[in-house]
Amino acid sequence: MDRAVLAARIQDILKNRAKPPGERTGSSGLGTAPADEEAAFAARCAAAEASSRVLDVLGGTFVQGARGQAIVVERGYPGSHSHGRHPVERYVEAAASARAALPWFLGGSGGLLPAAEHGVTPRLLFFDLETTGLSGGAGTYAFLVGFGFFDEDGFRTRQYFLRGYGEERALLDAVAAEVTSAGDARPLVLVTYNGRAFDVPLIETRYQFNRMRSPFGDLPHVDMLSPARRLWKRRPAAAGGPPPAAGGPITRHAVVGREPRAAGRFDDAPGSCSLTAIERDILGLHRQDDVPGWEIPARYFGYARSGDASGLAAVFEHNRLDLVSLAAVAGLVLEMAREGGSVARSLHDSLGIGRLLESLGRLDEAERCYVVAAADDGTPDQQWDRTARADALHWLALHRRRMHRYQEAAEAWLALSEMPGIDADVRREALEALAIHHEHRAKDLEAARAFALEALRLAEAARDVEDVRHRLGRLSRKLDHPSLPPGF
Repeated sequence: MDRAVLAARIQDILKNRAKPPGERTGSSGLGTAPADEEAAFAARCAAAEASSRVLDVLGGTFVQGARGQAIVVERGYPGSHSHGRHPVERYVEAAASARAALPWFLGGSGGLLPAAEHGVTPRLLFFDLETTGLSGGAGTYAFLVGFGFFDEDGFRTRQYFLRGYGEERALLDAVAAEVTSAGDARPLVLVTYNGRAFDVPLIETRYQFNRMRSPFGDLPHVDMLSPARRLWKRRPAAAGGPPPAAGGPITRHAVVGREPRAAGRFDDAPGSCSLTAIERDILGLHRQDDVPGWEIPARYFGYARSGDASGLAAVFEHNRLDLVSLAAVAGLVLEMAREGGSVARSLHDSLGIGRLLESLGRLDEAERCYVVAAADDGTPDQQWDRTARADALHWLALHRRRMHRYQEAAEAWLALSEMPGIDADVRREALEALAIHHEHRAKDLEAARAFALEALRLAEAARDVEDVRHRLGRLSRKLDHPSLPPGF
């Protein structure tokens, strides 16, 4: 073949390869239909239509960031909106008036204390995730990032939605912009419920996975799960009567339908402190047709396969209710921390507030609450009342012994040992403490021996029996008793 003809043939082949197959020149010299471009155009149209359906179903809008678009859904709750026993404005007032208590929960971290001292009110940002799994790890995505905050009208939620896995960076960019809030110079405090163990580590993992800087790293953070457990882990099972009137005090003891535990056990009763349980028992909110948490990942996977977002509407509502309840619980906890025992309406309230104040290091105030909880006013009590009094007496005895107020500690131990229906282990502990006090401090060896003998009757574990026998042997030698009484 002539070299000129060969060169022309090669150029023709290369020119046709540079174009999509549908545009290559045929033998007739006419162009054919660009099939691949039509398919791409159809795919773009389908994606736009699917996005439009998502926005219509969820009621959201697009927010444009440096890394693309993210879907945001915003809702407002006016102050008159009822959430459980109280309107939203009641929780707004409680949180606004009690923000001075925030430094106690933060331990003076995050630069909050200097701002508070200059009269700057911190901004509370409530935070909750819905994820593709409950175990965490690099394979778990946060497909719904919910924020809530108080405003002049009441309470507002803002939820960022992951439309597809490929848009995660755009979502994280929008979340970072929400957290930093350049237009608001007030110090920000993140408020979560179990967020220290789950929500914050998971979202930070997503930032690390995408090689983006997390805005949550140095943010002051209050996790309300721990104070909620202090206040309500041992809430009573007895019916509490009619709910208080709207606008009245938030604080009231809870109502839970389960069997009471044995009086005087100090191992934290198995009362649920999940947010939905707390909102039911403390806030008085009973959700209707709520989607269960275990079903949420499956709903998102169904959307990811089909593009149908109708099943996610309930997930968004679930997340919004979580945010409003979190804000209500935070307002209640902050108010109780600030006001202390003055807002207690029952001995169970006094016990819970005492446990909360104890965890915050306010021991003198905690002692006053425990004294109220331990007092016997002579009225017939229930098993739960005896449990609360036993818990309070136990703490008083330990606290007073640590403070070297030994006689007061002995009085608390004695009252605890004489309570009817108390657990045997608790009674034995009180009797042993009384035996030690009377042997080493009161120098009443006969009384010490009597308490030790009673403790030996209740001792079961081999180690406990040996300790009490050793003490009795020493007391017997001091009193010149040759042996233990018959039966020991």
